[in-house]
Amino acid sequence: MRLYLRRTGIDELPSGLVERLQRAQPEARADFFRRYAPQVRRILYLQGLCEEVDDAVQEVFIKVFRARLPQQEVFLGWFYRVILNTGRDLGRRRKTRFGLVDRLARVAPARVTEDEPRAADPALRAALAALPVEFRETVALRFFADMALEEIAQTQQVPLGTVKSRLHSAMARLRTALTTDAAPSARVSPTKDGHD
Repeated sequence: MRLYLRRTGIDELPSGLVERLQRAQPEARADFFRRYAPQVRRILYLQGLCEEVDDAVQEVFIKVFRARLPQQEVFLGWFYRVILNTGRDLGRRRKTRFGLVDRLARVAPARVTEDEPRAADPALRAALAALPVEFRETVALRFFADMALEEIAQTQQVPLGTVKSRLHSAMARLRTALTTDAAPSARVSPTKDGHD
């Protein structure tokens, strides 16, 4: 059985966009947001920010627009680090907040409960959530940002071999989790020749 995740392509930065962003041109900001918001959303979703993903996307772009932007040659690597760091920060805040909510619930249980929003594919969401953060980030950058392995290594500031190992381990864990679940939405398909 093979697990298939469709890689989505990313566009190169249009010529002059970073310079226009550095001058804080509103139309450049709008163009940048339209071009990259869906990708940012997918990466943050894979980092486990499912319910808060829209707020997280907004925070990423606010950080970018307030920051002193690097030159165009290194901009995308810097941008992906902003995405990953924002996801990590929000994840830590969420854990703290949920820890407080759990302690409060033990002291004074809630009388009214609300249903939590559900992901479109609970099996995939659970499998991704079970991955270590570094693995989830690597999967997000590879399959949702369509980054080359070398670019991922640079963005995560780790050796290329580490990226390859993380990606291999993450895919093996996802494959195992999704095939043992036997969920119809797990997106697992057999292949004839055993290749992707």
